[in-house]
Amino acid sequence: MSASVPLPILSAACLLIVGILFGVILGRTWGVRRMINEAVRDADVAVRTDELTGLSNRRGFERCYERCRDGRRKSDWPVSVLFIDLDHFKTVNDTHGHPAGDLVLGHVARLVDESLRERDTVARLGGDEFVALLPGAALSEATEVAERVRADVESQSVPVGEVDWKGSVSIGAIEITRGEELASVLQRVDRAVYAAKQAGRNCVHAHDHDHSAAIT
Repeated sequence: MSASVPLPILSAACLLIVGILFGVILGRTWGVRRMINEAVRDADVAVRTDELTGLSNRRGFERCYERCRDGRRKSDWPVSVLFIDLDHFKTVNDTHGHPAGDLVLGHVARLVDESLRERDTVARLGGDEFVALLPGAALSEATEVAERVRADVESQSVPVGEVDWKGSVSIGAIEITRGEELASVLQRVDRAVYAAKQAGRNCVHAHDHDHSAAIT
């Protein structure tokens, strides 16, 4: 005749089994939820990243700009924007092909990123156009940063086929006004970089609401 298991022990064993099963289910649930959250974050980063250069794309830049614009509304700290455009980039694609053009874009993207301040953000808008957001920088400081970017690009080269490409950039610089929308900012800084190209390229053109000046 087998001995019966005391009820308290049986109840404890049942509770232990239920606890283990609940823990397994809960662990799997949290694991699945974590995987989903990570996938969502990765997808969000991918949507905001330029595949060729690894920089932010236009969507990522728009998000950064909105944060800076809102901060500019609440305080007097300045925010400036640079528009960086490669000079004669079309000849690279026409002469050496698009893969060579991609090499040049990646090279310039790296130089620009390294030449900016740590807190700045640079994005590729498309083609050979880059835009940089400089929080806390008035127009005078932004112009100095832009000149450093211009000089760094001019001083370095990248192998393209059997030759070393050594080019230049034209840069427009503006300081945003309180609450200024991005469309207005891009329109103004586009005019500034156009003025830099009209001034002979390979230069920085700073523009505010009162006057503008080209720096060669």
